[in-house]
Amino acid sequence: MISRSLKINRKIKYTRDIFGLEIRYPGLRPVPGQFFQVRVDKGVDPFLNRPISVASYKSSRLLLVVKIVGRGTRMLSQKNVGDEITLFGPFGKKVRFSKKPTLLVAGGIGIAPLHFLGEYLHSRKTAFDLLYGVRSKNDFIFRKEMSSMAGKSSFVAERGLARRETVISAVRTIKLDKYESIATCGPKSMLIELQKLHLPLPVYAFCEDFLGCGCGLCLGCAIKFRGEYKRICVDGPVLELGEIEFEV
Repeated sequence: MISRSLKINRKIKYTRDIFGLEIRYPGLRPVPGQFFQVRVDKGVDPFLNRPISVASYKSSRLLLVVKIVGRGTRMLSQKNVGDEITLFGPFGKKVRFSKKPTLLVAGGIGIAPLHFLGEYLHSRKTAFDLLYGVRSKNDFIFRKEMSSMAGKSSFVAERGLARRETVISAVRTIKLDKYESIATCGPKSMLIELQKLHLPLPVYAFCEDFLGCGCGLCLGCAIKFRGEYKRICVDGPVLELGEIEFEV
């Protein structure tokens, strides 16, 4: 298991509870879907690391985007430029997308790994469009960056915009025949509703869940896929949405 202790060289505040940590990490070759296990502190409290998806990697600069949801991520939010954090990874299987058009469907903080996928596709001159939904208009991040890379971008919110709309209601109105596949990331509830639509093309879900170890030992991230349990950290985290059996 590869681990590196590196200094934070930039801290970005996106919203009230979402922030980014930029770290110089030369020689890294992450691919879309991969993530790091981040050590919150040097001690054993909290005991478990926090899984954070790669949101960007350019010119040796790794960007991790974090949403404050509990004690561990709140402790990470208190880190400052010059502080060191320890990263384990990257973890996750490599996923390759074809050069045919892809639709990216993001919900909330799920935009982070899809932003990195957008960079990957854009650098390879592969066309993609974006549908991005949030609860409130103030929750959008990477809006300008994604608009500059995507062929067409649609932004929806449950409140704050002229029209109240969700990702699920919006995707129903999109003509999908021009796309080869869909890549999606967002809350579990969104993925479940997206699955129920039985869309006529492959949908690849960037799964995010409780990942204790990140390397397949603890089984804390097991998910039922094609009739048997798979570990998100080593068998994913990108899995075909239609084959996931969600336990609700």
